[in-house]
Amino acid sequence: MPEWNEEDGLKWRALAPFGAEIDIDLARRLSPETSDAIAKVFWQNGFVLARGQTLSMERQRELAGLLGPILIREGETGYLSNENAHAASVAELKFHSDAAYTDYPFDALSLHAIDVVDDASSTRFVNAEMAWITLPATLRAELSTHKAEMISPHFETLAFRSCDLHEPHAMRRGEYPAVFTNPNTGRDCIWVSEMHAARLLGMDWEHSRAILHAVYDHLYADHNVYEHLWRRGDIVIWDNIALQHARGPLGHVGRRVLQRVIVGVDGVCPFVERDD
Repeated sequence: MPEWNEEDGLKWRALAPFGAEIDIDLARRLSPETSDAIAKVFWQNGFVLARGQTLSMERQRELAGLLGPILIREGETGYLSNENAHAASVAELKFHSDAAYTDYPFDALSLHAIDVVDDASSTRFVNAEMAWITLPATLRAELSTHKAEMISPHFETLAFRSCDLHEPHAMRRGEYPAVFTNPNTGRDCIWVSEMHAARLLGMDWEHSRAILHAVYDHLYADHNVYEHLWRRGDIVIWDNIALQHARGPLGHVGRRVLQRVIVGVDGVCPFVERDD
């Protein structure tokens, strides 16, 4: 592992292939300098991990609030559990960014492991900024000149690539650029994802599917994936625009309860908790 850095009361080190781990008791009061250092490390790396934490919902919101306004959605408890009666609570989720099919994708997400079986379940992340920078020129040209139909898929197809379904059922649809500029950093990233991109507009379905598969081969390549194995007390915060995330099925991983905080300005679909 890389060596630890220390600045403004914050001890941190880089993760591979992206992200940063911080070593600090987040339950205690932080100085303005340390708070600013956490925000700086976050926006530079897009992902921050801290282990061994015990944080109330109020404290987790205070920490996430260093990055922007906290969004509290009507009908949502703020807890994700695989003991929820809804099938989506244990379903596999393909790679996606939350609310990418709306005008207001979430800025950041934070999950805190309240009750999990150590190392039994994981969340996988890919860096859509890094993937855009290294994407072959032909694919960059295709994405930069087309919009995508982005959908909120039906619960039964969360584990499918939406582009593989000729007419995917959707609870919500929108048309958005296939390359998105992160308003928080000014950096571009690939905006199409397995879960949400139904097709690229202005071409037939077969051609669109072929291009999206080629993009996904690059975006989801092993060297661009960080897999976080959950342990009790972990907290992760990630840039929901720069990074996409996914998870495997949760039916046989033991009890899994995560405390969630959203950084954003508008809510979507308040009727179900289906992220990980």
